[in-house]
Amino acid sequence: MLGIFYALITVLAWGTWLAPSQNIQFKNQQIKTFYVASANLVLAFVVTLIVQYGRIIINDFWPPFIGGLVWSVSGFCAFTATNKIGMAKAFGVWAPINIIVSIIWGAVLFNEFPNTTPLSLLLLFSALAVIITGVLMIIFAKGGGEKVRNTRTIVIGFLAALGAGFLWGTYYIPLKMSGVSMWVAAFPLAVGIFTGSGLLALLSRQPIKLEKNQQYLRAATTGLLWGIGNYGMLLLVNQLGAGRGFTISQLSVVVNALIGIFLLRDPLPKTRAATFTLIGCVLATAGGIFLGNLK
Repeated sequence: MLGIFYALITVLAWGTWLAPSQNIQFKNQQIKTFYVASANLVLAFVVTLIVQYGRIIINDFWPPFIGGLVWSVSGFCAFTATNKIGMAKAFGVWAPINIIVSIIWGAVLFNEFPNTTPLSLLLLFSALAVIITGVLMIIFAKGGGEKVRNTRTIVIGFLAALGAGFLWGTYYIPLKMSGVSMWVAAFPLAVGIFTGSGLLALLSRQPIKLEKNQQYLRAATTGLLWGIGNYGMLLLVNQLGAGRGFTISQLSVVVNALIGIFLLRDPLPKTRAATFTLIGCVLATAGGIFLGNLK
């Protein structure tokens, strides 16, 4: 039951985190990453004060901190990709790579799939294929109309999406390997994310000031939602393992797609794109449930 609860928190938070700041005109993607990192650090600090799980020794601080630095680069890559080639195409590249990388790390580093009989491997790869098929149907159902300006933009966008796919499927690994409680390690992880994002923002040499006061709240909400989803993901990984846990967390695209259809009407309900999106939601969810129950 706990695994289901953690999965719901992660999927709901990560399925909605980009929406509040979607229309804010940040000076560049480094500034956007910095605002997400700042709000996440505040959340982690407050949670640490409330939980009072104990002190973290210096040797346990560095692995999650390094994971946070990795996330800061991956977040910058992801925002760059969406800016260059659009959300649909960018997500279509990084989401399957996230899943594949997390499964590989789970198998290689944590021996999470010791049962390597032909039947178990067939079931594992079948579940992954169903999830990836569903995710791609959701993403590309309405992605055909997006345009980019030139070949250089396309190349940069796809390279950034590849970077986000690998790094976002990796950032939690140092934390997982450290063996530190997720409640304790989330704070040094947030410090690492903030440090890396702050350095990227400084290197961009752009002011971090936003145009309107209300935009600060919207940017902070995006960071808080990501942080809540991150807590859920870390607890889910701790419950189910790195491979299964992180893969299931990627079902957040289902929530994002449903919000798009029924609230934002993008794509419009009852259209071909909406039908493909809903079919993709069913496939991805079914694959995620199946994967979560594999032994």
